[in-house]
Amino acid sequence: MTNGFTLIELLLVLTLTATLLGGVIGLLSIARQSSQQAAQNQFHRQEIRRFADDIRRDVHHAERSVLSDGELVLTAASPDRTTTYRIEDESVVRRRVVESNDSAQSVDSYAFGKDANVDVRWLEELRAVRWTITSKQRPQQPIEILASERSTRE
Repeated sequence: MTNGFTLIELLLVLTLTATLLGGVIGLLSIARQSSQQAAQNQFHRQEIRRFADDIRRDVHHAERSVLSDGELVLTAASPDRTTTYRIEDESVVRRRVVESNDSAQSVDSYAFGKDANVDVRWLEELRAVRWTITSKQRPQQPIEILASERSTRE
């Protein structure tokens, strides 16, 4: 009797170990990709929430709203300020605020992801603006943000 393993036994153990390691590495890769995608989705949700808060506040405080060619211009009397929302490309909206004395100006942008499409419409009957953000991955589930002007009724 010999003490040790045969070549076939060693090859079988090495093959099983390599197969198990390959599976574990594959699972780790899938988990990493899933984590990155979840973080990216969380960022886009926060960006949409931030945009919704800003647009609702700005439209509500506007004295005058004009929509033309994907650009929404909001004018407020107090303080004398103009806020412009412009769709830069399909998935980015830029916000620019200018005070009348030009001493205060700010620019901000909202990026909704490479696969998003942003559209804006004025709803005259509601005196509101509707922003629609549609993901190309889920076109049947668009996100709609409705921002209405301040009511002038007493």
